[in-house]
Amino acid sequence: MIDRGADVSDAKLPLTRVATVLRYIHHLQAAGAPVGRLLAHSRIPSVLLEHPEAALPLSTAFRFGELACQSLGTEHIGLLVGFETSLDELGPYGRMLQDSLTLYDYLRKGVSLYNTLITGQRLWLSDHGDELRFNITTVGDLRLGTYQSHLETLAVTLTKFREAAGADWFPMTISLGYSSREDLPNVELFSGSQIIRGAGETYFTFPRALFGLHFPVDGDLVEPEIGGSLVPRPLPQDIVELVQLQIECLLRDHAIGIDAIAESLTISRRSLQRSLAKQALTYSQVLAATRARLAARWLARSEKSIAQIAFDLGYQDASNFTRAFRQQTGISPQAFRNNLRS
Repeated sequence: MIDRGADVSDAKLPLTRVATVLRYIHHLQAAGAPVGRLLAHSRIPSVLLEHPEAALPLSTAFRFGELACQSLGTEHIGLLVGFETSLDELGPYGRMLQDSLTLYDYLRKGVSLYNTLITGQRLWLSDHGDELRFNITTVGDLRLGTYQSHLETLAVTLTKFREAAGADWFPMTISLGYSSREDLPNVELFSGSQIIRGAGETYFTFPRALFGLHFPVDGDLVEPEIGGSLVPRPLPQDIVELVQLQIECLLRDHAIGIDAIAESLTISRRSLQRSLAKQALTYSQVLAATRARLAARWLARSEKSIAQIAFDLGYQDASNFTRAFRQQTGISPQAFRNNLRS
């Protein structure tokens, strides 16, 4: 778990989308678990739950997974959550997978785009003759919270395999890296599989011949916006991008003060300031630049009034917005819009 004095300036800080935690919350709520208390103990602010695309330190998400297991008295909540999950619940990443043509296409996209959903955890395929392995690995020790993420990914992937291969299909071998004390739930999908437990590696094997199977459509296909792309946005690679992402996600709630952003990353205000200072930046500078970029996007692509944009960006009035935009761009918002339209 990242403590309140952690330094988040490292570009390789493992992150996950808030969407990955929401599925656990839905499962816990259905089971009558004390979700509010678990979130508080994990230091996940409730405001984040309204923003699935926001980032969360991966260690914080794993901590929540551990507490969820303890609350329900199981070591396999990730498996249950995974079987309940639709691709659409995985946000842009899942919707990209949903548009796959074959199982090969699904796996190719899933592996190559996984860092748009989680960083610090990796998927890959390895070749073993006529068999292939779908592998999951995570940076650091394999603990109970990490194990839940592995189980969930296995369950989501295996469900799509069975939908494509038929009700009689099952993976030949399933290896679970974590050494759990509790037996696996009685899952029909695993009934014909060899289960290896506590081997330090998480994977399942399948025949190469499945690659060409038609991918089952999970809901309606998603069309890209005009001029847009279905490719999901990668998770941030440095502290500045991370803060910008959190500001954009939390802007709707006007929760963009430095304390709110630091809390969303489960760190202290001082730690965030120190990390930005290593990039020769202050939080105010990052906030101003992020607001200006969003303003330029809305001025160019929407019919929002200047006053509405000012409000949406969290300014008290349009004059404050105009002054701040001019400081960033050298031009007023109205002049910027007029130049684009002319």
